Order: sequence, then C-alpha cells, then structure tokens
Amino acid sequence: MMDKKKLPILSTVLYVIAGLLVAYSIWAAVYSANYISTMMQQGQLAFSGNEFEIISFYMSNIAQYLLFAITLFVLGRILLLFSFIEEEEELDELIDASPTEEEIKVLED
Repeated sequence: MMDKKKLPILSTVLYVIAGLLVAYSIWAAVYSANYISTMMQQGQLAFSGNEFEIISFYMSNIAQYLLFAITLFVLGRILLLFSFIEEEEELDELIDASPTEEEIKVLED
C-alpha cells in the first residue's frame, strides 16, 4: 500500500507535466501556423489541394502532445480521487473503532 502523502504529490507531478505539454502544444501550434503561412506567402504551398498535408502537419506537431497532456491530467485526477477514497475508508475505520455512547456511559459509572 502506498503512503497516502505520496499520492497527492504524484498527482501534482502529473499536473505539472501535463501543463508543460499543453504549453509546448501551444508553442508548436503557433510555430506551425507561422510556418504554414510563410510557405503560403512565398508561394511554395497552396491550401487548395493540400488540405490533408496541412492538417497532417498540424496533427503530427500538436495532437499527440495534447492527448498526452489530457491523459496525464486524467491520471492525476484518478490518483487524487483514490487518495480521498483511501482517507475516507480510514476515517470510517476510526469511527467504527470509537466507543459508542453506551460504552462511554458505562465507563463513566
């Protein structure tokens, strides 16, 4: 069983990596857009007839990193959810182990 303090730290690490991947995806999108527009302005590329290649260029430079970021974010949320469930189960065990009102009255007498 993992230490419950490690799960939120691991979730935070996953969130940070996901954030970095999103930032990289945004940078790659801006770079790709500039590259495509430069190619079009220079007359080396026409949109008409090259739609698939242009979309494929964007997908290969951006999509995989966004999907990885989404996956890491979801994994972080799942780990965080399981850490809360584990803490709730421990609290339930403590409540079950605590004395009842009748036991307290007997001990007071």
